[in-house]
Order: sequence, then C-alpha cells, then structure tokens
Amino acid sequence: MFDFIDQKKVVYVTFAVILFISAFFAPFAIFYPIKAMFITPAAMEIGTSPISWVTGAIGLSLVAGGLVVLAAMEQPVKKYGAALVLFVTGIAGLSFSLTDYYYITPENFVHNASFALTSEIYEWTDFEKVQEHTVTENGVTKVDAVTFYMKDGTVLDLNAAQILDMTSTIKFGVEQAGGTTERIEGN
Repeated sequence: MFDFIDQKKVVYVTFAVILFISAFFAPFAIFYPIKAMFITPAAMEIGTSPISWVTGAIGLSLVAGGLVVLAAMEQPVKKYGAALVLFVTGIAGLSFSLTDYYYITPENFVHNASFALTSEIYEWTDFEKVQEHTVTENGVTKVDAVTFYMKDGTVLDLNAAQILDMTSTIKFGVEQAGGTTERIEGN
C-alpha cells in the first residue's frame, strides 16, 4: 500500500503529464474559445498572433514542470523555490497567451499586442493608411504583411497570416472613414 507522500507524487506527476500533453492542443482548442467568450459580442472577427500559441504551450509546460519538481525533489527549500519559479513563469506565459488578441467591430479595431496586458482601441477615423505588402512566389502573388498607419504616428505591422481574413473589412472601414489603402508589390 502507498503512503500519503507517494500518492501526492503520483497525483503531481499525473497532472503534469496531462498539462504537458494539453500544451500541444490547449492553446488552439481552449485558449481561443476563452478569448472569444470574453471579447465583446459586437466583434465581427477575432484573431490572435501565432506567438500566442507558443506562449500558451510554454506556459502550460512550465506549470507541468513545476508539478514534476514538487514530485521529484526532496529538499523542501529547493523544491518549493524551484516549483514557485516555474509556476510564476508558466502563469505569466499563460496570461500573455490569453491577452494576445485583436478583433474588429463595426466602429473600431482593437489590438492587444503580444506581451502586452492592455489593448489599444482604434476608431476607423484614427487610421491614416492601410498598406498591403505582397510577394510573388512561383508565379502567385499573395499578401505577405499588412501595415496600419495611424494619424497619431502609431504604426502596426502584422503578418498577413494573422490578419488576412480581416483585411478587407478593415480596408472598407478605413476607406469609409476617409483613410486610404494601398498595395505595395514586392518580389
């Protein structure tokens, strides 16, 4: 029969394995729906950057590592110190993953950048210009990046893979508010 300490170790390792396996799919399957739940219902389209998936996976892996440390180490000071560092770092990664998003509503574009905890709200009238940067690969021209120029001097560069599905809606909103759009042809 196992004593209580061995059972705690088994539970720690079991949860660590579950979290580590979850790190491969949770950022896609769980974090995105959580973001979508707490973003305003007025949001027409919601997106997140690829780095969000990475920070979420690393965060879950670090929390799993903290549980393994609790199960494996014997010296209490080192065990709890190392586990605390892993838990805090993992939770920071999870929070950066959950707060990395952008969305559009009929009135504005909201962007919460990677590694930022607060979002910026841009009305369509705040946009000066939207640029689409294209590249040609194997005879096919595609949008590679989108750059937003704001009237206050702010410049947002987004990878086309991140925001391509929203680009036409954003361009429409900007043009309706008096801003301009342009396409820059690349190689």
